[in-house]
Amino acid sequence: MKFGILGQLSLVDSDGRPCAPGALKLKILLANFLTRPNRTMSTHQLIEELWDGFPPRTATTALQVYISNLRKILGEGGSRSEQSSILNRPPGYVFSLAGHDSDLRQFEQERDEAGRLEAQGDVEGASELLRQALKLWRGRALADVRCTPRLTVEARRLDELYMTSYEKSIELDLNLGRHAELVGGLYTLAGEYPSRERVHEYLMVALYNAGRPSEALRVYSSIRNSLSEQSGLAPSHRLRSLQQTILSRSFDVLSIRPQTPMRSIA
Repeated sequence: MKFGILGQLSLVDSDGRPCAPGALKLKILLANFLTRPNRTMSTHQLIEELWDGFPPRTATTALQVYISNLRKILGEGGSRSEQSSILNRPPGYVFSLAGHDSDLRQFEQERDEAGRLEAQGDVEGASELLRQALKLWRGRALADVRCTPRLTVEARRLDELYMTSYEKSIELDLNLGRHAELVGGLYTLAGEYPSRERVHEYLMVALYNAGRPSEALRVYSSIRNSLSEQSGLAPSHRLRSLQQTILSRSFDVLSIRPQTPMRSIA
């Protein structure tokens, strides 16, 4: 089976046929298992998720029925089958990804490998591999099951994982000298995230290195105003220093200092 959570929940069998559950509660159940693989989820946790804190008196029995139906969708036997991915483990159930593929796991593996390439000095290879990994995202993660407390938190974690990875991809491309070709996309991204400093920093660097320092300074003014209006905060020291560097025209080309090494968010 190939499981997907980097977009709407998806499930593809070994013959390449889509077979994701249609019922919302089955989707919620599967999404909880996929975001916590190989770790026990208690019956209480699952009931809370499925009924949002207001379970019926028959919730335990209903959960058992949902588990059974999910096993059928996966084409597997009961809890004692060696081939079953959903096993009874007191105080609840554990879902194993052994023998299956997951788009999140593939993304994390490719992202980690890109980090190793960067550490070895292969920035071109790291950029190409990270760009390939980002294509695994089909939209906002868990897009059709962002309706329970735990999955909402998990979706936000994955949103941040995507953004930090996307920003890392931009950082690599800037250090490869792809300044002018990044400007358009960065302007769009800055419009979507008017208070996200790293996006505006990269846009300022790209503009400066593309010979457009006045525009870079206007970008600084834009995020300074956004931060002030939304939270009453001033830009970070890093962003203020970048503004001063652009004002002084001290360098012909600005480089990007790496922010953090590539790693998955636990």
